[in-house]
Amino acid sequence: MTWYHHGWLAEYALPAAAGAGLTWIGLARHAVGKGRLLGSRQSAGLTLLILALTGAVGIVAAMALPHLAKLPPLTAGLATGATAMPRRKQDDTTQPYVKFMTLGIAWFRERLEYRMHLDACRWCDRFLDGFETSTQLRVFMYDLRNYLLDRHPTLTKTVNHLFDAADEAMVHALDVQTRTDEARRDTGSPWMREPTADETYLCRSALGEARNRCGDLLLHAYVHGRRTEQPELESLRAKALSDDAFHSSPVPRPRLTFRRNRV
Repeated sequence: MTWYHHGWLAEYALPAAAGAGLTWIGLARHAVGKGRLLGSRQSAGLTLLILALTGAVGIVAAMALPHLAKLPPLTAGLATGATAMPRRKQDDTTQPYVKFMTLGIAWFRERLEYRMHLDACRWCDRFLDGFETSTQLRVFMYDLRNYLLDRHPTLTKTVNHLFDAADEAMVHALDVQTRTDEARRDTGSPWMREPTADETYLCRSALGEARNRCGDLLLHAYVHGRRTEQPELESLRAKALSDDAFHSSPVPRPRLTFRRNRV
């Protein structure tokens, strides 16, 4: 007896594996440009749950096939013709019924898409932790823009648009900080006075807006990138936060050569 002659394999394992495999391909294609299916434990759990439910649906469908042969031909013709009928947009009243008929798979797919977006936003927030000045952000955004253009030439227009918006916000934040520092020095005292509440608000809000615009470009790099690019992005971040990014000499120091005096 060969492996495909086992009843449990033909009735349960093969339908479940086929359904789960097609579902994985569909989820992977749907996640392109939206996030990562395995970006966190929560999203990975939702993905596995959807695959398991789809496998269960495949098993139920395989078990119901012998009984469908008993239906009259008229019923099969009506069901086939109904699939070609124009469908109106689903409203809020029909949406719960659709989710119930699909064993909640549609609802879990919505939760997975929301979870992928939440994972991407949290990743960007953690990645931008440590940037305290607009100058550091400008250095990082410039390197990130070049990095994305080199690896994703088809996204040139979108990357340049996001970079221009981020650069404009960073220039505005730097201008606000410069004006605030000048106002704090213009007091006739050799020391800078403490910033007022309004000055603190303006500086923090301008820097926060710059971080948000930088986060848009970083989010684009996350959803269109791969996990293998993480070390390279970390290297760009470390370069922007280090002092060498501002004080290192662009020309390497020449190496000294020594010769022995031969007799």
